[in-house]
Amino acid sequence: MAKGKTLCNVCGKEFNQWDEVENLGIHMRIGYGSKYDGDEIDLDMCCSCFDTWMDEFISQCSIDPIVVY
Repeated sequence: MAKGKTLCNVCGKEFNQWDEVENLGIHMRIGYGSKYDGDEIDLDMCCSCFDTWMDEFISQCSIDPIVVY
């Protein structure tokens, strides 16, 4: 069975080769402790939207989530 096209949930663009390889997003069922208890998240982001989201998100973090090797 052929896989369907992946679209970015943020901008709506169809994933290109690099977006498909990176598979950036959040794909999980939310547990207890959130107002989204029991909801399933299937959020796909293209590389460009992920970069924009991370730039905004990181600035709000008390502890930097980026791991430097």
